Amino acid sequence: MTQSLDVYLPMDRRQALVRGVPIPEQSAGVALLADVAGFTPLAEVLVRALGPLRGAEEVTALLNQAYGALIAAVDTFGGSVVCFSGDAITCWFAPPKEGGVAHDATLPATSVALRATACALAMQHAMGAFAAIPLPGGATAALSVKVAVVAGGARRLLVGDPSLQRYEVLAGGLLDRLAALQHQACSGEVLLEEALGRQLDARLCAARRETPSGESVVAVTGLADAVAPHPWPPLPTTLADDVCKQWLLPAVAARLAHTPSHFLAELRPAVALMLEFHGLDYDADERAGTHLDAYIRWVQQIVARYQGALIDLTMGDRGSYLYAVWGAPEVHDDDATCAVAAARELLAPPQEFHWLAQVRIGMARGTLWSGAYGGPTRRTYGVLGDATNLAFRLMSKAPASALWCDYAVARAAERGWAFAGLPPVRVKGKAGLIRVYEPLVPSEHRAPPADSPLVGRVAEQAQLAAVLDAVAAGGSRVVVLEGEAGIGKSRLVGELA
Repeated sequence: MTQSLDVYLPMDRRQALVRGVPIPEQSAGVALLADVAGFTPLAEVLVRALGPLRGAEEVTALLNQAYGALIAAVDTFGGSVVCFSGDAITCWFAPPKEGGVAHDATLPATSVALRATACALAMQHAMGAFAAIPLPGGATAALSVKVAVVAGGARRLLVGDPSLQRYEVLAGGLLDRLAALQHQACSGEVLLEEALGRQLDARLCAARRETPSGESVVAVTGLADAVAPHPWPPLPTTLADDVCKQWLLPAVAARLAHTPSHFLAELRPAVALMLEFHGLDYDADERAGTHLDAYIRWVQQIVARYQGALIDLTMGDRGSYLYAVWGAPEVHDDDATCAVAAARELLAPPQEFHWLAQVRIGMARGTLWSGAYGGPTRRTYGVLGDATNLAFRLMSKAPASALWCDYAVARAAERGWAFAGLPPVRVKGKAGLIRVYEPLVPSEHRAPPADSPLVGRVAEQAQLAAVLDAVAAGGSRVVVLEGEAGIGKSRLVGELA
């Protein structure tokens, strides 16, 4: 049975479109951010143990199970998964009559906050099923989630070129507070802002604590009374695929049209690009939504011209982030070279975007999981993996107006670009120093291409790159390559040189 494409839209957007009513751009409600931890190391273990094909299948199954459980909790309490961002989902719980549907108009605002809090607790309960995931060889791994909940006003925006993809956005100071609160949460926790904790005080089983910055937050472990489920009313019809395709990358929509129920997940060598930008005041500037839409369309045009894909857009307390990929869902021989060319253009926006501030980019290359994931009622297309995390860390370290690449990007794009080495840096999640490179100008003397692409040596290349990282950190290493004559030892070394 073919799955309707409307599951790639938030539930409140689907309700509004089917019923012919708009979602207000400015509204008050409760925002929830659920951030899952543990997928990247788990995926790496599964791929090493089972191989790329079976490993990708197992990763997909776990993604669907975990996010399906989280999304089911959101559905149960009348929320909407507005957007996915890496390992996180951002959800919105609207008061009565928002989202194109009149819920019980007598519900007080407190009940909306209670529904969101009950959802957060249900998420934590559901993730208990992933506390000891059996692995090949008898070991176990765990997935966990931390959840932050805040209440107030926010901007709900729909941005992007419909022919390339539209993006759902929640923006404003509320989202900055949500992201800041999420940074204070620990795995397994549900955190509420102090003001929201006071509003629900007598109804919570909770403890207050201070953050390192001196702010008071509320860690919730339960509710004094059960909160009744508040599911969305059934839709009278599904949305036409031609409408839903506007929320999907064209290549993803085309593949879904020819795949019975879901699209095949893959492990692919790909380049991840993370771009941070500032400059918009979503609370005070009425034109902020228009400015963001124009900027995203400009970014989309550049990324598409260089055969990449803009995956998602994230709003946070430390700026807004764009995530683009080369190598998924479509592969090209010169993905790394094109990615660098696109990144350099993105660092030089036209005067139209004079409001832009502190643009910086991080890029990394590695084997990434790509595919569709989620639950029966809400799904997304994503590209996840260690290179994505490293690109984010490099972006965060880079100065304003800078583009930092890891060694793998510089190596893959060296036939098209000349690079300058920068001092190695330490980043969160990596034991040693990371070598950093900056593209300078297109290379005038391109090395002759190999007779054929190197195939089936992704793991070996990653091992050699790790050895070089260790050497850059000040250590020394000896590498021995063994194999039958003609198996490709010299070719592998040539890729490294």
